[in-house]
Amino acid sequence: MKKIIKFNIKQFKIISTLYNIDMKIPNFIVWFKLPNGYFRIFEHETQSLETVDRLSKFEMNQFEYLTKKEKRTDEDLIEYSKQIILDRNQLITSKYLTKMFDYFDNTFRCKGNSIPFFRNHSNNVKTFIKKFITIPGKTKDNEIQINDAFEPIHIYEEEFFLKCYRGALAFGQKGVYNCWTYDFKFCYPSIMASKDYHIPLTKGIIEEIKDIPKCFKFGIYNIKVISNDKNFDKIFAFSKDHHYTHYSLNFVLYYNLKYNGKIELILLSNEALIYNDLISGSKIFFCWYSRLLELRQEFPKNKLIKKLGSTSWGELQNYKTIIKNEEEVINEQIDFGFDFNSDYYVKKISIKGDTEVFHLVSTTGDFYDYNLRMKAFITDYARVKMAKIALKNIDDVVRIQTDSITYSRNVKPNIPQFNLDEEKTGRFEIKNKKSMIKLD
Repeated sequence: MKKIIKFNIKQFKIISTLYNIDMKIPNFIVWFKLPNGYFRIFEHETQSLETVDRLSKFEMNQFEYLTKKEKRTDEDLIEYSKQIILDRNQLITSKYLTKMFDYFDNTFRCKGNSIPFFRNHSNNVKTFIKKFITIPGKTKDNEIQINDAFEPIHIYEEEFFLKCYRGALAFGQKGVYNCWTYDFKFCYPSIMASKDYHIPLTKGIIEEIKDIPKCFKFGIYNIKVISNDKNFDKIFAFSKDHHYTHYSLNFVLYYNLKYNGKIELILLSNEALIYNDLISGSKIFFCWYSRLLELRQEFPKNKLIKKLGSTSWGELQNYKTIIKNEEEVINEQIDFGFDFNSDYYVKKISIKGDTEVFHLVSTTGDFYDYNLRMKAFITDYARVKMAKIALKNIDDVVRIQTDSITYSRNVKPNIPQFNLDEEKTGRFEIKNKKSMIKLD
């Protein structure tokens, strides 16, 4: 153990005793997916490498190797297995966590049996959220609070969500530039904890609208946005299905008023999905976000902390998915389709070996793990946030990617948490909105 832990071992022992943590590392695997659908794994206890067709054969904690590298190697897996132990041990010793959180903890037992609840990145992110969020007026544990406080999401709402553009803001101006890139750390967690970001508590109501309002209420509208403005086109994400949340549409009105824009809005349908019962994100996520910021300040190089924040909203929007191979779909006569008119909606089809694997979502019951209506709204809020920043120096903007903006000169924006990214500052060739290559 002493060969692995490089920080205060006395502190670790004290905390381990206080919270009844076994200092012995539970066995685990780290893994990455191969192009053929199989998995390359490294097991901690046996220190062995193996290629397998499924991960479920390993009854232990399982952590995906997270990297932006295009090519991953066995050596990467081995080093990652060491690093994840160090990062886990740091989290245990944090002076800021008011509740114990152990990334390897599998002492919890699943309902109805004695099988341990094995850990992975996904359920750790959700566990950390549930430990530190608050939902006003509730006294039960946070998992039940979420599903009690928010009405189940209905299929008609999901159909509206999916017609909106749900990606990040992206723009790239081809060329070679001296670049200064600024980005937000924990962009989406900061939005979730914002007073200005809201989440509906109850189902949306279909309301009739007759014309374009002076201010759009919280909801989703079927409106065509027409622009011949190159600056506006840099900082706006158009929906191919012409469905937009109120965040985007109110931004169009803001742009027309403040920047003398001529962006046209055409009402395509009189039906809009409107939400009236809302709660501020800060009332739920502020405590959780504060813990994340404190952890990042305490352990700035800890990659698990980044994982706990950067994937948080996505983990809260997971479907309740069942997985069936082609033979099972046929034998069980499962009624499935690519819309919501069948018993099961096909979320994804993957290939494993020579077999198709269907990822299915039931359309007849609750189909989200948590009934938080964030899909479409949070990404739209983020795009508008970035667009307003970009507009302040729009002539110098050469690239926008999610939570970062690259300028052709150092504009020195004085914005909290919007900091210079030194790795993407220098001389670069911007090939497109996804790719920028360092030249020196």
